[in-house]
Amino acid sequence: MESASSSSSRIKRRKISDGTKLPMDLIMEILKRLPAETLANLCESKPLASIIRNRHFKKLFFTECSSRPGRLFFFIKHEDGSELFSSRLPTRSPASGEGEALYVATHHITFGGITKFSCLHGLFSYESYRFGRSKITVYNSSTRVSTPLPDFDGPRHIFQHMLGYDPVDGVYKVLCMDSRYPCDMLRKKPRNFFEVLTLGDDHSSWKMIQDGPTHTPYVKTHICINGVLYYDAYVFESKETGVISFDLRSEQFRLISGPPCEGLFVKKMARYEGKLAIISILMSEDNGNIVLWVLEDAVKHEWVKKVFVFPSLWKSLLQCNLHFLNITHAGEFILTARYFLTQQCYVLCCDPKTQRVRKFVIEGIPKDNLQASELTFCPLHHIFSTQVESLMFL
Repeated sequence: MESASSSSSRIKRRKISDGTKLPMDLIMEILKRLPAETLANLCESKPLASIIRNRHFKKLFFTECSSRPGRLFFFIKHEDGSELFSSRLPTRSPASGEGEALYVATHHITFGGITKFSCLHGLFSYESYRFGRSKITVYNSSTRVSTPLPDFDGPRHIFQHMLGYDPVDGVYKVLCMDSRYPCDMLRKKPRNFFEVLTLGDDHSSWKMIQDGPTHTPYVKTHICINGVLYYDAYVFESKETGVISFDLRSEQFRLISGPPCEGLFVKKMARYEGKLAIISILMSEDNGNIVLWVLEDAVKHEWVKKVFVFPSLWKSLLQCNLHFLNITHAGEFILTARYFLTQQCYVLCCDPKTQRVRKFVIEGIPKDNLQASELTFCPLHHIFSTQVESLMFL
């Protein structure tokens, strides 16, 4: 595998043959500040493409764009499939307070007949199933390019798959889970198959992972933090629901006991101060609580409980039950409605420390797809937020 140091030294010796001899460090400094879509267009130049596609530069770009304003991605469900839209999500400024802002959503792609997908850094992997075989495709929202992944060795019906990023090697991987029950499924444990694929490697193929606790993934939610995938599962040996971690670099599983509380099931996973947090929302007539169980030590299975009380103002702005989306790098909670009673899509950015709230109205999404009755959920069935773009598949 190519090391970052050797890659960096080789890239410094290159020169751009356009009549201008700029230091390579300066060229990389300029390029890493550009959006991924612009870099994709610059790849038409072979000298620039050799820089942009270099793994060392991709890691520099990843670090640079981690501090940029994020984006919200909206999945609109309809009879023929799902539509993907995105909208800019600005970072919090010192002068920002309560108020309302308007943003316009951009349409990306129509997905037909998909049921399972994963999102990370603006990459969307989705599964299609046909003739007894599962096929996974990755869509890059920055470059608007869809890339099918290699076929499996044999017929597969994937129970779930997840995208992850290893920041040490600077590579993306896909973890697939295929849980198969025997005929007497009430008395016997399922047989689990786990396979992993490294993206961007032309010679890469699916690799079977043998080790790991026997478990059935729930995968209501999953997240990748610092090169580790987390998801909730039922573990047969201990007969308990816990959190499974998968280290993307070592490709090893670990069972983490869940938070020490009764009746809590994973509603959402998020990154809180660089650590895994399991989130639950408790509502009352006057106000509500956002409960975070933060994983302090995965080896010792230590969790710390944090409770944030928010005023009734937040609930009144959403006009119905809250749905937690994510936590921004600035520490703001991103909330939206479980369903919309009006033809208007909006989200809230709430600061739990100052109790300030910002409302963002999102236009550009077909209004007929947004409105739902009090007894039905909005077709806006998944919303993701990300603050990193990806140069994958350039």
